[in-house]
Amino acid sequence: MPTKTVLDWIIDANTCFLVGAGCSKCAGKPLIGELTEEVRKALSRPAKAILEDLRGTYGRSATVEDLINHLLQLHKLLSSRKSQEHEDWTPKSIEQEIATIQRAIVEAIGTEWAGSDIHKKFLLRLTDQRARKTCDIFCLNYDTVIEASLEELRLPYTDGFRGAENAYFDPSLYGQIPGNGPYFRVFKLHGSINWIRDADETVRRRPATAVEDRRRAVVYPAEQKYVQTQYGVYETLLSLFRDRLREDRPNNKLVVIGYSFSDEHINVAIEDSILADGSNLTVYGFVGPEENKEEQEKRLREMAARCDDRFNVFIGQHAYISSSIEPDEWEEIKKLDLWKFENLVNLMVGGGR
Repeated sequence: MPTKTVLDWIIDANTCFLVGAGCSKCAGKPLIGELTEEVRKALSRPAKAILEDLRGTYGRSATVEDLINHLLQLHKLLSSRKSQEHEDWTPKSIEQEIATIQRAIVEAIGTEWAGSDIHKKFLLRLTDQRARKTCDIFCLNYDTVIEASLEELRLPYTDGFRGAENAYFDPSLYGQIPGNGPYFRVFKLHGSINWIRDADETVRRRPATAVEDRRRAVVYPAEQKYVQTQYGVYETLLSLFRDRLREDRPNNKLVVIGYSFSDEHINVAIEDSILADGSNLTVYGFVGPEENKEEQEKRLREMAARCDDRFNVFIGQHAYISSSIEPDEWEEIKKLDLWKFENLVNLMVGGGR
């Protein structure tokens, strides 16, 4: 039965997860396109002009992440010049614009600390696997739904920060694994709405509702290598992602949900991990359909071709790229719309008992 096969991929003790903003849609959080439109309202005229002129990845419309990425590049270039003015921009005005964007992101996502019933079902189902010592969840979204859901369930976890009201990033926490039951490790690869930078540039986690903390390190994209150097938390988290994918585990698996494979930095980390010497990593992705379905399928087939038949992707209801199932099995699976997080969770809860 193909649904049993899919369920085995998801709940296996050696499976880790990469979740994107699509997984938070069911909790009332915006997708990246919706987030971009909300942020657009707060932009200055020059910033709106840049956003209109930018090309997004893989021919898509540019997002707020593309805009921040461009502004950071411009900031670096202007800071290296004797004359630090260019059209409407100076390093100072860029910093102010980024701060405006960060505030708009926080407002659009919301600062409430609240879990989601669907996320709680997902997390509880994963605790059924007693052979699982850790459950690693790599997040590309900025909201705190997963962390809040874990706390509401009173499940042990770490997000890499030590402390409470003024916690600081300490990656050694990911290596401290309690002995009893599954321990969740949450890696926010693109940052979070409850992260800030203090005066000495230390990245800290504070309650997102703290009015006095509006300057947040929410979305400095990982591809900015000079930012990685300055704010090493991103470089560290991406390295931990690579390390986990390359762990020597039997049937090591990465299940991808709510992410459209649009971040080249993340994609390269996945491809390199599949092709690394001694790797037995297999990837299973559940992806929603894009407007240009043919281009989307072409792009993902090219990625699969580079990955030695260990990259499996199921796209909406119209295509699958996989050597793990047969065409008749796909006919059954596609009806479930597993690219929607709530449907995948329903399979986990209803199909595994």
